[in-house]
Amino acid sequence: MTPRPTHPAPQIPYEVEFTGMEDDELRDLLRDSSSLVSLKNDPPPSVLGLERRADSDRDRLQTALRSAGFYDAVLDIRVDAARTPAKVTVAVTPGTPYRFKTISIVSTDGAPLPGGDVTPRDIGLPVGERARAPQVVDAQSALLRRMTDRGHPFATVAERRVVVDHDDHSMDVTFSVDPGPLVMFGDTKIDGLASVDEGLIRGRLPWKQGDIYSPAKVDRARQQIAQLDVFDTVRVRLAEEPGPGGVTPVDVTLAEKLHRFIGASAFYSSEDGVGGSAYWGHRNLFGGAERLRLGVEVGRIGGDNGAAQGPRGSLDLPDIRLSANFRKPDFLAPRQSLILDFQVASEQPPAYDRVATIGSASLERQVTDQLKVSYGVSGERGRVRSNLREYQTGFIGVPLGIAWDGSDNLLNPSRGYRASLLATPWFPYAGDTDSIFTSFQINASAYRDLSDNGRYVAAARIGVGSTVGASLDQVPPDHRFYAGGGGSVRGYGFQKAGPRDIYGDPTGGRSLFEAGLELRVKVTETVGIVPFVDAGTVFDSAFPDFKEPLKVGAGIGARYYTDFGPLRADVAFPLNADSGDAKWQLYLSLGQAF
Repeated sequence: MTPRPTHPAPQIPYEVEFTGMEDDELRDLLRDSSSLVSLKNDPPPSVLGLERRADSDRDRLQTALRSAGFYDAVLDIRVDAARTPAKVTVAVTPGTPYRFKTISIVSTDGAPLPGGDVTPRDIGLPVGERARAPQVVDAQSALLRRMTDRGHPFATVAERRVVVDHDDHSMDVTFSVDPGPLVMFGDTKIDGLASVDEGLIRGRLPWKQGDIYSPAKVDRARQQIAQLDVFDTVRVRLAEEPGPGGVTPVDVTLAEKLHRFIGASAFYSSEDGVGGSAYWGHRNLFGGAERLRLGVEVGRIGGDNGAAQGPRGSLDLPDIRLSANFRKPDFLAPRQSLILDFQVASEQPPAYDRVATIGSASLERQVTDQLKVSYGVSGERGRVRSNLREYQTGFIGVPLGIAWDGSDNLLNPSRGYRASLLATPWFPYAGDTDSIFTSFQINASAYRDLSDNGRYVAAARIGVGSTVGASLDQVPPDHRFYAGGGGSVRGYGFQKAGPRDIYGDPTGGRSLFEAGLELRVKVTETVGIVPFVDAGTVFDSAFPDFKEPLKVGAGIGARYYTDFGPLRADVAFPLNADSGDAKWQLYLSLGQAF
């Protein structure tokens, strides 16, 4: 038996046109609300089906118009089935928009609201604005947040009454609020600890039992506990029901991370070659979130032009640094860390050869969420050799640092600014140098989101360094300032954006000036391009006197955005290179340049 041929079901394709509106926002709202638009790719089987679809759209569109403040709008929906495709015309006469006339916020018992009146502007309902329904809903949420901020997290809106006056095209809104009890922090229960000391967690709670409840303090507790970096999960929540007299328990739920960790990183530049690091660590050594990290860094392997010139020779050995770092959080005071650091380094950058042992002990205090200060003592002993002189060094340093971070992201900022100052007096105690000198370095950067959605971000930075108390020859080469490289003036090799000696190697300087400008453009959610320009150099004088011409580099970079930060690839070209410098540089690393 021969099967009958099948035929596709009939369909009536159509187009939809909205007319009568000059407000693009209103037109978009109606299109988003229309089933005629959302089902356009699934046409009905008949003209009658299309007419029914158009009729069913009427209520949806009227509701959308009322939500936008147009309560007298007139709709005329017509179907022209004589055309192919058929055409549905939605003619809208919006009419006069209604506006908020009175906004009343009252307590259910008639008493004044705890903490004083809440004004319409406080909750985003200014009198005289167009009466949009979503604003009323958002205002209710804003009102409850206000009450929570005043210590009433169990407040409710018992009634929301909306009255529309068609005679004067206005809307009156009344919120009746049941504030609930004034809540105080009660007993704090901590769950999920396996080996971390509970006292460490309690020391990071920014409230005492009996304090008035504050959601800002709850958020701060969550952040401060997370900063210990020993937990995968941190939850801080008020109990679901108020306790007797408003004294309400708090639940802190934690999940510890694996204590041991390993990691590695790598970088590359076309002149200086490949470098990288590997490390092993423990993030809870003695139960108090103490962190121990042991690492090795190797750099400058296989660069094109990294070898020293002149009497130092050209062995082109890799830089090697062995390090041990210990951090004890909440040392003697909350949010104050003890940091012990020990390093052994063998380095052969373009400017000098160095073998040194370095140790330091410092305290780092997080004064606020943005402000951090540090102070301590460091000691070093080593040998540093340039083309012109060899130094036996032994110094005690007393570093003092202050840093402000008002940006919105550590590795990929789009708003805010950062600034830091580091001042270190250096006192010789051994070797062949006897001059006391002090170094200062100031860095600042700013970020602005030009598009308000992260698509176009302008970023700028400036850095200034100064050394006072000694001449250039009295300052060992490893304590001088240098410019050039992937984190400095791109387009130039490491340390090479500055004056050179007679052998063509960098001499360094007593002062430094650097600046950079980038435009970070996101092409997609994961891919971006970054045109940039950098400038800078070092000077023999104690402060930048600009007698040396600034070295300028420009280029373009690519960014691949990941959950742990952007992967960076920059190609840069020197605009006023010295003879013999490379014509371009390539840099690969993790994170933005600044």
